[in-house]
Amino acid sequence: MMQPKNVRSNSKLTTLVLGSLAALVVVSVILFPDKAFQSSLEGLTIWWKLVFPALMPFLIMTELLIGFGVIQGIGILLEPLMRIVFRLPGVSGWALASGLIVGFPTGAKITATLREKNLISQTETERLTALSHLCSPLFLIMVVGVGFLHSTKLGFILAVVHYTSAILTGFLMRNSRKVQQPLADSQELQIATLRPNNQSSASVLKLSLSTMRQAYLHDGRPFGKLLGDSVTSSVQTLMLIGGYMMIFSVLINVVNITHLTDVFQPVTHYLLAFMNVHTDITPQWLKGILEIHLGAYAFSQAQGLSLLPQMALLSAFLGWGGLSAHAQVAGFHQKTDARYLFFFQSRALHAVLALVVTVLLWKPLQLLLLDSEPSFLWLDKAKSEYPTVAFPLNGESAWGLWGPMLTQFLLLFTLMMMISTVLRTFKKKENY
Repeated sequence: MMQPKNVRSNSKLTTLVLGSLAALVVVSVILFPDKAFQSSLEGLTIWWKLVFPALMPFLIMTELLIGFGVIQGIGILLEPLMRIVFRLPGVSGWALASGLIVGFPTGAKITATLREKNLISQTETERLTALSHLCSPLFLIMVVGVGFLHSTKLGFILAVVHYTSAILTGFLMRNSRKVQQPLADSQELQIATLRPNNQSSASVLKLSLSTMRQAYLHDGRPFGKLLGDSVTSSVQTLMLIGGYMMIFSVLINVVNITHLTDVFQPVTHYLLAFMNVHTDITPQWLKGILEIHLGAYAFSQAQGLSLLPQMALLSAFLGWGGLSAHAQVAGFHQKTDARYLFFFQSRALHAVLALVVTVLLWKPLQLLLLDSEPSFLWLDKAKSEYPTVAFPLNGESAWGLWGPMLTQFLLLFTLMMMISTVLRTFKKKENY
């Protein structure tokens, strides 16, 4: 097992942060038992109805495919696309596709697993974690768009802005550090050791199958053991995510009860003055900074905001992701040498770019809203005019959407394979 140099320091910092959060939660439960219970129940509801059903199948499938060597084999096929566009190894394509379709923190978890097996370097781990930390189309369109804003078009606009700013963030940060190669370790799976020496004579497909077989033989676990480990690891991951969501839900409630929002009012008023917004939305800001699910709902219910500032701020906080998700990512990388600072910088840059992209593209994006009603400016009015839509946070869970999510994932992965094949073909022609 890989033992990075700065894992010990990261573990100490993580332990300190988690201990402080746990102490604060205990104090809040003692002082405000009813409020703490209700707020923790909100976080648990979001986790059970939205996060658990969306992530559970993908996490189990990913652990199985890594054990069977499928992801390593597919990485050979995706090498041209990932290297040319993102300067990442082909094996990272699965993490990127999972992060895009399933949403955070799936990408961070898969990336941490790849680093623990020493399939990617420290620099690649940091960049892939930042690049794959995305909101899923399900969350942006179905939950925020249809459920919160009562508009599929607004959800689609959020998705366009979110993914556009994410691509810009990836390109801006891909040259931040010189790429390092994974450290040699005879007991860990290495891409270099899986490739045959006669690469020039072997076809790409044969090379992929050979890599897959050698990875499976190196893992050595029988199917029963592999399945049990996959389920156990996935459940532990989901429990970690649920715990963080409940903790931060309680923290949000504590901040509201103790009126700590008043302390941050001057800061939020100063920042909003640049957008010519004079409405006090400090509580929404704090919720967005701490937990994105509750923050997105709070911004959708904010009154006194015109549509452009509302969408711009909502896009910015969706790019930020919330400190709850940041804590989840840090927890996944506790056993790796990935730096949290790089991830923090990427989230801040994504947030800024999302706000700027929303403002710059607002005029052309308004073409999608020609038949929208003015009630979008006042979400409390929209509630009474629009019928209640069944979405994961309002009586239904995401289990019924597993089929469409899997279809989207397969379509995206097929598209990535096709693009990679085209790039490989052009590269061969240039060599000739």
